[in-house]
Amino acid sequence: MTRFTLITRSLLRNPGRSVMLALTIGLAFFVYLIIASFEEGFHPDSGKAQRLIVTSKSGSATPLPMAYFAQLQQMPQISRITFTARSRATYRRQDNYLGLVATNPASFTNFAGSQYVFPPDAVAAMEGSRDGALVGRSLADQEGWQVGQTISLNAFSFETRERTRDFSFTIVGIFDSRQPIDTHFVIVNYDYINLVRTTNKDTVSSFGLVPADGQRLDDIIIAVDDAFANSAYPTRTQTETQFMKEFVSQFADITTIVRLITTVGFATILMIVANTMYFAMRERTREIGVFKIIGFSNSFIFTSMLAETFLLFGLGLALAYPTAYAAVAALKQPLSLIVPSISLTPAIALSAIAIAAALAAFAGGIPAFGAMRIPPLAAMKE
Repeated sequence: MTRFTLITRSLLRNPGRSVMLALTIGLAFFVYLIIASFEEGFHPDSGKAQRLIVTSKSGSATPLPMAYFAQLQQMPQISRITFTARSRATYRRQDNYLGLVATNPASFTNFAGSQYVFPPDAVAAMEGSRDGALVGRSLADQEGWQVGQTISLNAFSFETRERTRDFSFTIVGIFDSRQPIDTHFVIVNYDYINLVRTTNKDTVSSFGLVPADGQRLDDIIIAVDDAFANSAYPTRTQTETQFMKEFVSQFADITTIVRLITTVGFATILMIVANTMYFAMRERTREIGVFKIIGFSNSFIFTSMLAETFLLFGLGLALAYPTAYAAVAALKQPLSLIVPSISLTPAIALSAIAIAAALAAFAGGIPAFGAMRIPPLAAMKE
């Protein structure tokens, strides 16, 4: 009889209990893999890590003067620059939300061209039309919008002289994404919005910067923030990755949620498995004594019981990974507007394996150590 046969027969001594343990472990790791994939979806691509976002030091809700744009253009460390005035908006119903981005079409499409596909003729048409608008593919598909259609949007942050927040736009083009990212927004001309609005005129929500070749991000961040440090509107410059993380944290601290759920779930598993393995060891006290009497070493007994726990966690992972992978694949489309880049990456899978190994060592190590210390004669009396 091989050691593996001995281990599997020990687990199958009580198949119902072993199956329930494997399912419990699998469920916990399934939840971990899904939530970790959800968190991964908020991590922007590497291209975003090379771009900078300039917002007010007071917070992204505080606008910055449009006059900063000309000053930033003069900085030799910056190769491309754009600006945006953002607002949440609704279409027809108050619960039908979308993003509204007022900007300069040429500078924005040049800045975001690595992420989105903007039809050149549509960009040219928008520049020649005051109320022209570019619409994201997911939004256009959802609403059934077509090029040439006029739409009316209610913008939360923009108000006209007539005390209305309703704006009409003509769709001049539909843009797509080059990767799984959000396209649920409308791009409009900043000059049009700024002309008719009565509040926060000549201001923007943020500036987007692309460093020139060979320039260090940290040096540009310091240079930009120092340039406006003594002004009435000091700035805060950060990478687009950091900006997106802070934006998401306004609604929920995803990292803390992941860690909290993971800690609670795995602590529960640890107690369940350790307790079950301890009682399994007590049930097999006489068997352990027999092994010792016929010559099996303490190390053999210790590693065999520990291997049982590792096998249980391995079975749990084997159940969790394919089901989590299938679930993430199924959730990609429904969650594309909220978490565009949700993905179960190899790094997440490896972290699950590392966590499983640590939990198995702890949950199985204590009962296995207790089994190793059982005196043979005392075991035979059980």
